[in-house]
Amino acid sequence: MEGSMSKSLIAIPILVVFFLMFPMAIAFAQENGCLSCHGNESLVKQDQEGKEISLYIDKSVIPGSIHHNLRCVDCHREVKDEVHMEKPGPVDCGSCHQKELELYRESFHGQKYLEGIKDAPWCQDCHGSHEIRNVNDPKSITYRLNLPKMCAVCHQDPQITKRYRISVQEPYKIYHQSIHGIAIEKMGLIKAAVCSDCHGSHTLRPASDPQSEIYKYNVPQTCGKCHFGIWKTYEESVHGKALADKAPNAPTCIDCHSEHYILPPGYKASTVSGATISGHTCPQCHSTEVITDKYGLVTERTTKYLDSYHGVESRAGKRTAANCASCHGYHEIKPSSDPKSSINPANLPQTCEKCHPNAGENFAKGKIHLAISPQAEVGVNIVRRLYVVLIVSIIGGMIIHNWLIIFKRIREKYKESKNATIVRFNQIEIYQHLFLMITFTILAVSGFALRFPNSWWASWMVHSEEGVVFRSQIHRIAGVLFVLLCFYNLYYMLSTQRGRKQMIAMFPSLKDIRDVILNINHHLGLTKKKPQFDRYDYTEKAEYWALVWGAVVMSATGFIMWFENYSLQHMPRWILNICKAIHFYEALLASLAILVWHMFFVIFEPEIYPVNLGMLTGKTTLKELKEKHPLEYEELKEKGKIIDFEEMDENEE
Repeated sequence: MEGSMSKSLIAIPILVVFFLMFPMAIAFAQENGCLSCHGNESLVKQDQEGKEISLYIDKSVIPGSIHHNLRCVDCHREVKDEVHMEKPGPVDCGSCHQKELELYRESFHGQKYLEGIKDAPWCQDCHGSHEIRNVNDPKSITYRLNLPKMCAVCHQDPQITKRYRISVQEPYKIYHQSIHGIAIEKMGLIKAAVCSDCHGSHTLRPASDPQSEIYKYNVPQTCGKCHFGIWKTYEESVHGKALADKAPNAPTCIDCHSEHYILPPGYKASTVSGATISGHTCPQCHSTEVITDKYGLVTERTTKYLDSYHGVESRAGKRTAANCASCHGYHEIKPSSDPKSSINPANLPQTCEKCHPNAGENFAKGKIHLAISPQAEVGVNIVRRLYVVLIVSIIGGMIIHNWLIIFKRIREKYKESKNATIVRFNQIEIYQHLFLMITFTILAVSGFALRFPNSWWASWMVHSEEGVVFRSQIHRIAGVLFVLLCFYNLYYMLSTQRGRKQMIAMFPSLKDIRDVILNINHHLGLTKKKPQFDRYDYTEKAEYWALVWGAVVMSATGFIMWFENYSLQHMPRWILNICKAIHFYEALLASLAILVWHMFFVIFEPEIYPVNLGMLTGKTTLKELKEKHPLEYEELKEKGKIIDFEEMDENEE
């Protein structure tokens, strides 16, 4: 009896172990049954149509998976038989992760997935499938050091960003260069911010959603998860209080530090580096009329700073020069009326002491953003007025004095021109040149006014409704007149005997190339021989044919731009954009050519200075013809059209 009892007692734990191990044995058998096909890389089952129905699973990833204790059928619940011909549907992760699934369905990605957007990520796109590991496992896709690269799979794909019009292009590339990216990927600092810290993971929402972590009014709190002290300091600042009052223009962290390309102040490319703060970051609000008018801020603060001693040093690249933040602070910015403000009059000496040791009360006396204007301090205003009078009187007197000398020389040249007997240009040609000069000047001024609206000479044409209308009308009228002049010039050249001779004389030749080389060598002192020019030298020919080319290009592109709506009915937008670029750069080229080339030969050439009056009088002296155009001189002399008495006297002697 006692023996039977002993055997029974021994059998009980054996039965318990058996019943406990039996399900595990069944599961093991089932798993081996699944992996016998899905774990055999060489075994690919096919149906009668030749379609692949077997999915290979790498057995080596199973032990490391966070789901290694689950059976295949725990996720693939539709599979009932070991040999199944129907492909199971998507795995329902929500059967275990209900909370995460609910959050995901309310997120931006989830909404897009439910809408049927094929590129919207599902669970396995971020977590993997059979190789899912714990988030703290360095081999996990969602491990902090790996997370940016995982998000980049979609957000770095140019096809996806283009297809869905994602505003931020290549965010991973930008993040990779930021201080957060450097800390994560190069320094291995696991606590550095990654995508999910700012955007969320299952709760990710667009910036326009008030529940989003990157919604404007939530940004400081999001950044404050890591930068808690700075967040609390910001909340007490003038910017933080404005944001708390839901001011739409109040700056948040990303307005100053940017979004993905965040760099510390020591980096030159940083938006909070010394020079950038005063030159770009602060001015983007404090130099915007809409914002300064709306909130009653003092305008032109940054402009006055940039003109100050500190501003000039900053623009010159001195990294230690005081910038906006040096005086106003960074995150703790307060109005000057606040006793805690660094720019409160009582605190200014201490603020200035950061750069100027032993700064006393005198540092707080007088204006800080000094402006040389009628609104400046009384003493500065008196000095300004005094020097304006001195500059106008002294420099003006110098200009008048020098112009008297130049004007005397112009009068002498004009008297000499009265004795000129050689006709180079007739009245029709003189009028054509005068008309060309007027229309070209109007076109250049009215055209560049549109491109450089803030220039002192252009502002009146573009900063008022009347000016805008006038600029547009005068530019088009001058353009039409310019085109008509070009057609008349062509008619004149082809229909008149003199015009045809002028055109023939203007045609380039191989001699012009030789003349260029010889002239350069002559002015370099390599040869004493000067080139012998005919009626027109290579400089005059180059000008004329450049004018012809420019007239064709500017007229064609100008009319396409003028009749933009009609043009776009017959050409794509990119051609119109090319025409606009050609019109601007051709105008720039032509204007610079006139200033650099034409003005030199009619004003600044030493033998011509102070002016060549030939295009006004149409005549030249025999001496000038002989020096400038010796071949034409010889031709006219042989034909008996000119008599050089000075040369005859020299021959007789």
